[in-house]
Amino acid sequence: MSEIRGKPIESSCMYGTCCLWGKTYSIGFLRICKQATLQFCVVKPLMAIITVILQAFGKYKDGDFNVAGGYLYVTIVYNISVSLALYALFLFYFATRELLSPYSPVLKFFMVKSVIFLSFWQGMLLAILEKCGAIPKIDSAEVNVGEGTVAAGYQNFIICIEMFFAAIALRYAFTSKAYGDKPIDSQGRCAPMKSISSSLKETMNPHDIVQDAIHNFSPAYQQYTQQSTLEHGTPWRNGHIVSRTHSSSSIRDTEKTLLLSSDDEF
Repeated sequence: MSEIRGKPIESSCMYGTCCLWGKTYSIGFLRICKQATLQFCVVKPLMAIITVILQAFGKYKDGDFNVAGGYLYVTIVYNISVSLALYALFLFYFATRELLSPYSPVLKFFMVKSVIFLSFWQGMLLAILEKCGAIPKIDSAEVNVGEGTVAAGYQNFIICIEMFFAAIALRYAFTSKAYGDKPIDSQGRCAPMKSISSSLKETMNPHDIVQDAIHNFSPAYQQYTQQSTLEHGTPWRNGHIVSRTHSSSSIRDTEKTLLLSSDDEF
């Protein structure tokens, strides 16, 4: 944000920024993008719980768009949440594409998000086809399967095929070269390599998402901070080495660095 702050917002009808002519990027823009993205992390588990409750009372059936059932309303909420999250991420890329170009983020972004979101829309399309009668039920002497089960079978089968091609694409989107060469900083220090168990533990731990959501949705939001972790090396603060006497090589410090004030609004 320190790089794009004050940069004029490009007015474009295609990107949905036509009403923002004359405005500039601010810390408020980053907060809006993060809020719109993080809301999916709240809506997704909440709607999953509601779906389970509705199914227990017989009020939810996949592909049933009846106004008396819960599927229609759950689908509408999901669509709004998914679309809002994707659009917020798109706006952030639209603002930072020059800065991010060396990292080739487009393929990475498309591969990760398509697995999550496109499969959802694919399932919804199959549900619509089922409702229109394009997916018939299987009724024979050997087996009797309803339209919903057939549509779910199509969804699972298509996802299995798609994941094969997704695995190949992920090989090119996330190459091992970035992890094979240990970068060395100006002080001649090697970047620490974490163990698989440590990385898996951090991946499964939702603490950072919860903490970020609380901070960004808090009415007392005052500033944007970046949390950095220093491991197995000399501690740094504000670009300078901080001297301290400690013999252990496994020292782990967590510090929050104030980046920008949020006095201005997007």
